[in-house]
Amino acid sequence: MTSLVAQRAHWNRLRILGIVIFGLAILLPMAYVILISLTPDTEVGGGAIFPTHIAWNNYAMMWQTVHLASDIKNSILIAGVTGICATVIALGAAYVIARFQFRGRKTFLYALVTMQTIPQVMMLLPLFVIFVIIQNAISVHLVGQYYTVIITYMTFALPFACWLLLSYMANIPVDLEEAGLMDGCTRLQVLRYVVLPLVLPGMVVTFVFSFLLAWSDVLFASVLTGPATQTVAVGLQAYIASGDAGGDVLWGQLMAASLTSGIPIVIIFLFLQKYIIGGLANGAVKG
Repeated sequence: MTSLVAQRAHWNRLRILGIVIFGLAILLPMAYVILISLTPDTEVGGGAIFPTHIAWNNYAMMWQTVHLASDIKNSILIAGVTGICATVIALGAAYVIARFQFRGRKTFLYALVTMQTIPQVMMLLPLFVIFVIIQNAISVHLVGQYYTVIITYMTFALPFACWLLLSYMANIPVDLEEAGLMDGCTRLQVLRYVVLPLVLPGMVVTFVFSFLLAWSDVLFASVLTGPATQTVAVGLQAYIASGDAGGDVLWGQLMAASLTSGIPIVIIFLFLQKYIIGGLANGAVKG
């Protein structure tokens, strides 16, 4: 009995140690970013870890060095539209795949998996060439437009969104829909009043992941956006450009801008955390 108690205490200590190490791995980089955002750039370049005085002006100057407000607005617009479109289109596709048998169904499922295994960098040049060919053919400027970037992100977000919602849709009992149909509901009414409430947590999770995919992208945004549509991920690089020009790299402003650019993500998680946690938990159980 004593040995069992000692063994249990040993595992508890290991569990606590693991939690502490995991927490430090997450919190230390964030603490370092906050510290640098409050440190003068001259001291960061000199290798200082702790500032001699707090440089609050980094949070004021960052708005003047780069058009940060415009970049954040562009990112919210592009990522938001990408997330909404990917979720809505994937919902319809997942419902059809889960409920109906048709020729090419398995091929479509294999295509969804294959699309997720293709490295995004392989798609950059072909997509850029396609957009240039189309805009030359129809004399409409595509590169640098919002819709061009959104369509590009949809090519990656949509397969993932379909696959994610398919797992939720497949676990909704068909009996519930059949009961609704027997009560006189149409197929659309069954989808509205029976399916949507049950799959709502999965839709929220799908929207959040699609939003994050578009929000954090730098590769495609650096090629397909222009000065008017530049996203915040591209804009952050401008703070480092001062070092390329021979000056001091604006590390303080860069870190302050990085923290500020994460505020929309935090707000989304705060508003949707109930659905996100429920959706992830349901997905883990059902998966």
